[in-house]
This record gives sequence, structure tokens and C-alpha cells, in this order.
Amino acid sequence: MTDARWQRLQELFEGLLVREPAEREAWLARVEPDADLRREALDLVAADSGPRVSITRQVREASVRIAEASAVERRLGPYRLIEEIGSGGMGTVFLAERDDESFHQRVAIKLLRGIPTRESTERMRRERQILADLSHPHIARLLDGGSTADGQPYLVMEYVEGVPINEFCRRHALSTGDRLRLLQKVCGAVQFAHQRLVIHRDLKPANVLVRADGEPVLLDFGIAKLLGNTGGDAATGLPWFTPAYASPEQRRGDAVSTAADVYGLGVLLYECIAEKPPAIDGGERLPRPSATTTHHRIPVEIDLIVAKATHAEPERRYVSAAALADDLQRHLRGRPVHAAPDRLHYRVAKFVGRHRLATAAIAAAIAMAFLFTWRVANERDRALRAEAEAREQSQTAERVVDYLVALFHSASPDEAGTKPIAPRELVDRGRKDIETRLAGSPVQQARLLGALGKIYLELGAPESAAESLGAAADLERAHGTPARRAAYLADQGYSLNIAEQPAQAEPVLREGLAELEKAPQPDPKAMSDLLSTLGLAEARNGNPQQAQATLQRALEFAHLADGGEGIRVGQSMYALAEIELRLGKFDDAEKNAKRSIEILREKTSEGSTEVLSAKGFLTEVYEQQGRYAEGEALLRQMLTTRLKTLAPDSAWAITARNNLAQAIQLQGRIVEATKLLRENVDYLRAADQRDTASYFISLNNLASLLEQAGDYASSIEMFDETLKRAEAHENDPHLPTYRQNLGRSLLLAGRLDAAWPLLSHDIEGGGEALDLNIERGRRLLHMAEWMRRSHRLDDALRYADQAGAQFAALFPPEHARHGAVARIRALILRDQGRVADAESELRRAITILAAGIGKDANATIEAELQLAQLLATRGAHDEAEALVTRIGPLLPARFVEAAPARQQFGDLQRKLDAS
Repeated sequence: MTDARWQRLQELFEGLLVREPAEREAWLARVEPDADLRREALDLVAADSGPRVSITRQVREASVRIAEASAVERRLGPYRLIEEIGSGGMGTVFLAERDDESFHQRVAIKLLRGIPTRESTERMRRERQILADLSHPHIARLLDGGSTADGQPYLVMEYVEGVPINEFCRRHALSTGDRLRLLQKVCGAVQFAHQRLVIHRDLKPANVLVRADGEPVLLDFGIAKLLGNTGGDAATGLPWFTPAYASPEQRRGDAVSTAADVYGLGVLLYECIAEKPPAIDGGERLPRPSATTTHHRIPVEIDLIVAKATHAEPERRYVSAAALADDLQRHLRGRPVHAAPDRLHYRVAKFVGRHRLATAAIAAAIAMAFLFTWRVANERDRALRAEAEAREQSQTAERVVDYLVALFHSASPDEAGTKPIAPRELVDRGRKDIETRLAGSPVQQARLLGALGKIYLELGAPESAAESLGAAADLERAHGTPARRAAYLADQGYSLNIAEQPAQAEPVLREGLAELEKAPQPDPKAMSDLLSTLGLAEARNGNPQQAQATLQRALEFAHLADGGEGIRVGQSMYALAEIELRLGKFDDAEKNAKRSIEILREKTSEGSTEVLSAKGFLTEVYEQQGRYAEGEALLRQMLTTRLKTLAPDSAWAITARNNLAQAIQLQGRIVEATKLLRENVDYLRAADQRDTASYFISLNNLASLLEQAGDYASSIEMFDETLKRAEAHENDPHLPTYRQNLGRSLLLAGRLDAAWPLLSHDIEGGGEALDLNIERGRRLLHMAEWMRRSHRLDDALRYADQAGAQFAALFPPEHARHGAVARIRALILRDQGRVADAESELRRAITILAAGIGKDANATIEAELQLAQLLATRGAHDEAEALVTRIGPLLPARFVEAAPARQQFGDLQRKLDAS
């Protein structure tokens, strides 16, 4: 058998051994066309697996076992063998430890496998000499050497504690660049050996270990060859190399050179990059690394470098390991690699990749030159268009100037007389003249209408502002841009919200949002402003959950617009506070309202509109928490600040005065609160504002105070007017409140039949909305009192308990509304004859009401009067007298003379006097 045939048979034998028996024949048929060779290879594998083995093999294996067993049990000079850590074609490596008196050191000792022959001993000696000449940081150092007592040669080498290079790459998930830099260091070690005329000839992952510090170390020069040395290989020409990593010339048995190690480095590069060994399957060309599936992308240039390093013809590989390392470095630096075809487009692409900024600058210069040429060619047309536009704008400007001159002329003494004209009147005149004086200039009309809308807002006239801004938006639809139209709609929706018309505001704001979303990238400032206003409208229309999601979007855009926490973030946060308030999340609402004030105070000023608006939301939180005194102090401060710039009859001042009166009356100071509300009603009637939301609210609040004072005739008249006017306005959000209030006043006046349809009217919609859930609780409480006065006491108690459960879900136990429930329950229990239970409930009611709205509040006084009546009935005259003495002086300032409370007090006093 020829050497080439024997070498091929050896390759096939090795390939069959590593495969499962069921796969062997199919693989063999795929890689070897010679049927005789296939049969011989299968026979060899069958013999190797059979029970009868040649005597030569048995002797060899026995000698190996004896040698290795005896080696483990003995010392080699100062070294104690610990355990076997590897074995190869001709040697076994043990971990050993030097533990003599000199020093302690862990080493690797390599022993010749089997019976030492002259040729194997000479190979071991040659390896020792090679290692002695190779002192490099990436090559394992030789420390010592010698022979055992029975002639077994050994080498003592540096012990490298590490993992194979391919496993290190995979375990640490190294990037492609880090893997290439690791391979460069291995190339440097191989180049160092080549410069000392040493060829490794067995480069594979197991012979390149990477320490914990990431540095590779080259091992096992057992089959290394000295260049120029013509000595044969180990015994009987056996191939002492690993077939999967050997070069084609090694597998053929040809003479080898440094090109064999370059091939081995190429295969090593493949496995480190592709994370698996290449499958050659009969061919000599390796597959492309980029064709494998890995967690990282493999550049196509790596395919070219591997292909050049592993070329079947040695002379077409890299001329040295250093040349391979240099090509890896060129790839890492973005330069053309030598393995790639020398084509113009490839070199240009690499140049552009290295000089992106310079290339971009050149491209920009070319583009600018082209653009300049194009602009010169179109300059004439543009100049003509600009001239036409300038002429048109000049004519429009003249019309705007004429409009302004006429407007201010109307305010001159010749036209207005000596009476000074108010800013609001001047703006009203301007609004009427726009359509006539700017006819034919819709864009200018829209601009001026938008400006007038902003002025109306500043003057505290939100309804006029909404009308003007709506007209501007209509003009912009046909003659302007979506962005500007969206801005007008956003301001219109804001104005409607301030005018207490959220039902009209919501569709306007949604239309504005649709306009903004037409842009590829909506303006974050405009989106933040509009979404904040839309969220408030949704909440006030009874959709707080939807409003909360809208406000979260508004906050995201606000952060984008402000670049952090700015004015828009502050505005969005106080809007979010109102929504949380309506969801009953009082603590969250207070926290966000206070944070909003901090942000806006830092970005604007203490007296700015933004800060005042945020404080207004905080006062609403205080009211729902029962912190009326804190709310009053804040409202007084806000009203004083705002009246420095606004007229006392402005919408903002009306709202602030209403809220202040509410805080005062909740503390029992009815006369003071009534005075503030009468001011509001008088201002609104004088301005002919009877059909506005501000008038409805002001009149309703005044009626509530008169009802508390016992003036039911006046309260019923005012509540009736409020309800009728509100019903004429579609979707007024306060209709349930106005209806319940009128029904309650009729009930207190004894007109039960007229009260029932109003009190029993269902309160629809709202879901989790706080204001509507409060109205549902009030409705149940009013129905309980109606049932009590109708002598249906069981039904009355049932409604009272339902009202208590409703309020328990909304307010803490100390809230004043629980005091109102306890008072109604006490009266029902009294009428049922359960005097002791009634007394207990009345005492609880007085405690809650005194803490919540004040001990001198009307509701607290009435509860004390009713307790005194109960005490007098059961004979506790002293305690009853004490209560009468306390509340007597308070009645004239809090109740009208004809009030039932005053009459009941007189009856009780006469009864006590008589007793």
C-alpha cells in the first residue's frame, strides 16, 4: 500500500470512529468514491470494535496502563504527580506539585506514553530543546526535564490554568473584534516560533488555552518540527497530528513548512468566530464562517481571510502568521484586507467607512453646488413670485392698519365723548369690525380673531374668547395650515373649559388633536397643551379613567417639549391633580398639585397665571379633604393677586369669589359668604350674563346659603331659575346638582309632592367620576329625609344606610358628609321611638360636623338643637339648658327669623322655662 493510500485510509478510519455506527456508511459513501478503500476502512473499524485485538495492541495498551499507573504513584525528583490532565498522540500530561524545601510550585509534567523507544525518546528530547529556545509571553515555558529511574523521559512545563480558546470566546460572548484581537496574539506566538525555525504542526483549540486574565498561551510542541531538520517523524510513519486541524499537505504526508501552521491558524480563526469546527466532508475548502448561525454577525471579510489562510495550495496562503495578523488588524481598522479582491468599489467603500465625516463634507459640497445651480436657474421665477406676494401682503397690511386706525378712532373723545372706554368694550368693537374691514383677507382675519380670543381670555371673558377663537379656526380650515388651526382649536377648548362648558370643549379639542396628528412628527409643545386641556374636559364630562390616560400622554409630550420639568410639565401635573381628585385619590391629587406649584413658581413667578391656576386646583383638594380654613387662606391670596390686573366682574374673579364663599360657608360663616355671592350675582346681572355657566354657579351657591339660613322661599326661587337656565344649555355637567338642590329646598319647605320627582331622578353616567358619585350619595340622603317626613321610616333608614355606604367609599370617616348621614339616621331613630340610639347618633353627628365644618356652622347648630330637644324629652334638662345657652346667641347671625331652626329653638326654650 502506498503512503498516500495509507494516509487516506487513516483519515477515513478516524472519521468513522467519531460518528455513530448508523451514520458511518452514508458518510463514507459521500466522502470517498473508492469502494475498496471504503471496505477496508469499515473492516478496520469493525476490528477495532471487536473482542479479539492484535497482540501488538494488547501489549502496547498494557504497557501504557502500567507506565501511567506507576507514574501516578511515584514522585519525579522534587515533583509529586497529582492527576492526569491530558494526553496526546505520544505523551500524557500530569498536574504535579513541587513541594521540597526550596519552594512550592504547580507545574505540568509530560511523560512519554507506552514503552520508550529510541525514536520516541529522541522526539521528547527535541521537544525539550524547542521549548528551551521559545521564551514568549504567549508560549508555555519549559521549567525542567529528565528521565525516570526506569528510563521514562519527561518534561516539566509551566502549568497554564485556562480554557480552550474557542470555549473562552463562547463562554464570555466576546465580540467579533475581541475574538480577532485574541487570535492576533496567537499569531504573534506562532510567528515567534517560526522566526526560531520551529513549526508547531498541531494548532487546535485544546493547544491554545486562555487564562482568566484573557491572555492566550500556546501549548504542546510535541510534534513540532525544526525547519531544515530532515529527520523522520515518530515510529512507523504514524501521523502524529489531529486530522480535523491538519493542513492538506500534512494529511497527504508531504513535507510541511510554516504554511501548515498558517492553515491551522485559519481553522482556529474559523472555530473561534463560527463557534463550531468546520465540516470539510471530503473537500479541502472550508465552508464560509458567515454561513453559520451565531448570536453575532460575521463580516464577509472574515470569510475572505479564512479562505486565504486555509487555501489548499500552501503557496497561496498568507506568507506568514504575521501577515495573517496584519490582515486581521487591517479589518479591525476598516482598511482593505489583502485577502479581498483588489477592486475600486471595494477600496472606495472602505475609504468612506474610515473617513465618514470628510466624505460627507465632500458629498455635501457637491450637493450644495448642485443646489446653487438649481437655485440660480429658478431665481427669476422665485423673484417674480416674491414680488407678487409682497404686493399682496402690502395691500393686506394697509387694510389691517386701516382697521386698527378705525378701531382706535372709535375710542377717541370725538367718537366716545368724555366717558373713558373700557378695554373690554374696545375689544368688542374690534371684534364686530373685523369681517367688514378685512373682507377678502381671510388669513389676516384669522390672525386677528385669534389674537382677540387671547385678549378676551386675559380679560376674564372665556365665552367671548371661545367664540372668537372658533371663528379663527373656521377661517383657518379653508385658508391656513393644520398646525395653526389646531392651535386655535386648542385655545377654544381651553376657553370653553374655563367657561364651565366641558361638553362643548371635548369635541373641539378632539378635532384639534386630529389636526396635530396629521403631521409626521407632531409638535410636542402643541400636543402637551392640547392633551392637558382635553384630559380636563374628559374628567369634567364624567370620564376620569380616560382622562387619566390622556394626561399621561400629555406629560410625556410635556417632558419632550420642556426638556425636563418645565411650565408644560407643571400645567399637566395640576390637570392630573384634578383628575385624581375626581377619582377620589385625594393624597395623590394634593401631592401633584403642590409639585405643580413648585415647578411653575420656579419657572415663572409667584403671581403668574400658571401658579394661580395650580393653586386653584389645590383649593379644590383642600375642600374635598375638609381642610376649609387652608383653602380659604389660599383663595384670599389668589383673589387679592388677581384683582390687581383683572376687573372685579371678570370670569376669573367671579369663579375665585364663588370658591372663597364656598370655603367660608363650609366653616359656618353664612353671612360673610352670602355677601360675596351676592356681589357675583349682581356683577353678572349687570353685565347681562344670565345665560352663562358662571351665572348658574353663582346663583346656585347663593341659593344654597339662603337655604342653610332657613330662607326657603328665596332659595327655591333661585334654584328654580338656575335649573331652568341650565336645562336650556345642552349637556351642562352640573344639572344633577341643580336638580337635587331644588328638590331638597322644596323638601325642607314641606312641599313633598313637588320635591319627589326631582330627588328621585336617576343620575346617569360618570362611572368612577367623583362629582357624580357624590351626587348619588346626596340623592340617597335626600330620599331618606323625604321618606322620614312621609313617615315611611323603614325605607328612610334603608336609604340613609345606602347613603352612608356610598360616602364611605369616597371619603374618610371624619369627613363632614358622614356627619350629615349620622344626623339623618338619628332623626329616623328618634321617630321610631329608639331614643337612646338616636341620642348616640346625634352625638356622633355633632362630633364629625364640628371637626369638619366647625362647631358654629349651621348644620352643627341644627344637630345640637335637635340633641337638646331629645334631652329635654327624656328629662335631661341641665344638659339641654347648656346647649340652649351655647347656641342661642349664634342663631340671629346664621338663620333668618322665619327659619324652622329659630322657631324650634323658641319652642324648646319655652318648654325648658316652663319645666
